[in-house]
Amino acid sequence: MPSEELRLRLQETRERKESEVLPGRLAGVRCLGYRQAADLPDWIPAKIGEFTRTDSVPATAISEEAGPERVNAWLEAFAHGQGLGTHVLLRTGMAFFPWLECQLPESGWATIVRGALGDDLFVASADGNVLVVVFAEEYDYQGFAAHAPEKR
Repeated sequence: MPSEELRLRLQETRERKESEVLPGRLAGVRCLGYRQAADLPDWIPAKIGEFTRTDSVPATAISEEAGPERVNAWLEAFAHGQGLGTHVLLRTGMAFFPWLECQLPESGWATIVRGALGDDLFVASADGNVLVVVFAEEYDYQGFAAHAPEKR
């Protein structure tokens, strides 16, 4: 077996185990199953690529000194203000199980999601119309948002 094929099989095995425990780390969030990147509209990965560029400008930011409670409240308010809603896809960071479809609670979800997935978050509305991304930078958290292009 070629080494790349072996590496991919081992990665898939590791990620399968992680995919089984991740929903348990999201207590209070209803997990509805994993989705592949191909399930997302094309504009979402394109926007993620734009947001990850070093010259991208965030829509909003908050100092890391604000503390976890204020950061979580800021994140939820930002997402709500962008029209994200509670039926979402969370990017997991796994190659074989990249997105987890979830029903978030109305409030308190940022604490749960950040606790399970870390401070860099990629959240898309399940209908594919809204994308919210947050990056934890050296001194602050930066929020980015995009909406589906209008169909012509």
